[in-house]
Amino acid sequence: MNVNAPANEKQVVYHRRRLQELKAVRSPWEAMWRSLADFIEPTRLRMQSMQEGPISRDKILDSTGTFALKTLASGMHSGITSPARPWFRLTTFDPDLRDYGPVKTWMAAVEQRMREVFQKSNIYPSFHTGYGDLGQFGQSCGILVEDARETIRMQQLLHGRFWIARDEMGKVTTLYRQFRWSVQRIVSRFGYNNCSLPIRDQWDRGNYDKTFDICHAVEPRLSRDAEKIDKRNKAFLSNYWEADHANEDRLLEESGFDENPIIAPGWELAGDDHYALSPGQIALGDVKMLQVEQTRKLEAIDKMVRPPMTGPTSMKNNPASLLPGSVTYVDDPSGKGYRPAIEINLRLSELMADIRETQQRVNQAFYADLFLMISNMEGIQPRNQFEIAERKEEKLLALGPVLENIYNGQLAPVIDRTFNILERRGELPPAPPELQGNDLQIEYISILAQAQKAVATGSIERTASFIGNLAAVKPDILDKFDADEAVDQYADMVGAPPSIIVPDDKVKANRDARAKRQQMAENAQMASQVAPAMKDGAQAASVLADLRNAPSGAGLLQQIGLG
Repeated sequence: MNVNAPANEKQVVYHRRRLQELKAVRSPWEAMWRSLADFIEPTRLRMQSMQEGPISRDKILDSTGTFALKTLASGMHSGITSPARPWFRLTTFDPDLRDYGPVKTWMAAVEQRMREVFQKSNIYPSFHTGYGDLGQFGQSCGILVEDARETIRMQQLLHGRFWIARDEMGKVTTLYRQFRWSVQRIVSRFGYNNCSLPIRDQWDRGNYDKTFDICHAVEPRLSRDAEKIDKRNKAFLSNYWEADHANEDRLLEESGFDENPIIAPGWELAGDDHYALSPGQIALGDVKMLQVEQTRKLEAIDKMVRPPMTGPTSMKNNPASLLPGSVTYVDDPSGKGYRPAIEINLRLSELMADIRETQQRVNQAFYADLFLMISNMEGIQPRNQFEIAERKEEKLLALGPVLENIYNGQLAPVIDRTFNILERRGELPPAPPELQGNDLQIEYISILAQAQKAVATGSIERTASFIGNLAAVKPDILDKFDADEAVDQYADMVGAPPSIIVPDDKVKANRDARAKRQQMAENAQMASQVAPAMKDGAQAASVLADLRNAPSGAGLLQQIGLG
């Protein structure tokens, strides 16, 4: 059955044709990517050859761009998805349901289970690699698949070996990729009988390390039977075929995914482009200029240390040496012998100043100065906490739009798909009945996410301080301040663990119990005062009348049998 192909076109022929179309869409970007790889980080690009081996760095004389990119990747990894601390939590859109005890307990248990899965999988190394691809090329791409042992596994793809297409919402829903595998891996993965004759022939000869190119397509399945649950009727198709044998009219494997497995955030999209802009593209001119300036600097130093020399023709065939401490005998009437051909008096200070200025611009383009700003602060011992907060806010302003792209294009799809996989495997606790029909919401509580909320927390602190000062002269102003809501909002903004904030229903129960105990204590005190008075008949009528009119008097009278 042809899933996405026209009725008169075989499925594998359709895939080959669409791959060529996607290659044409990507083609205008490739020259830029080659330059970025040549001068910044060449190991993450494979445009043609997939042969294993070291990648040349001959064009990189100044590695400022390379180190700035690594700082960006590490800074984003630790600031957005640090393995050492929680960076997300689940909540609900309903604020009352969000503070309900059983719901909070269930969401905390689900979060903990998902964090355990992330720690066991390769998700964090893949995130780190993906941040580097984002900084250099503007586009990261991976496939989140289910793993029998580790629950999930991320296949982070090499740039240049994949082609993508976005839907009408700008989300990557189509991915075609190409990779090179050995005969042994191909047969083990797809089975001997599913392979083409050339691959089976190499297997029969024992040439297990002979390599072949394999193609893989992931895209929405346009024609399927939703009632069936087999792999050929899932929401996204996943088909493999051999790239080297165009005459093969069959697929190596036909399968699918229950939801979109493509994790492909972009740094900054322009219009309806399929591929994104990057800091590397901004810094590329300065990175190239650094290579030229470093070359000129080295040439100048070399001419100063080893200047071009002139000498008399009579010494042309005589033994001569320019090494330190050596002696060369010269029959030269002038007595000058060898001497520099030109007098070099190069002022390197101006060149070095321009190199430093260019390096600074490269660091700014990759936000390296922002990620290193706090650790590099000078003259603050101990560091001023207010200044740290202000500098975090400055970092946020620079990275705010990019963070939203990463949240929507990377983190939310990973969390959603992991949740669905765990739910299908029965590894999540049963949800409370109150959650039926309610959608969950993802909140990000990483360092950078909290910096986005820093302004709001400051307003809460200033408001609470202002009301507290005003209450000293006008106590009833406290009626205008909802302290419970302030605590909930503040804890949400700073990412406090839900377990340390008591739910609203428990707070109400504790307060009701406290009020009841206080009422009982007041009744006991009044009873101790009433008993002596009741002995005096003249005062009894007056005391009973006062008690019946008091707020708690009726209850007290019932306790002492006079109600």
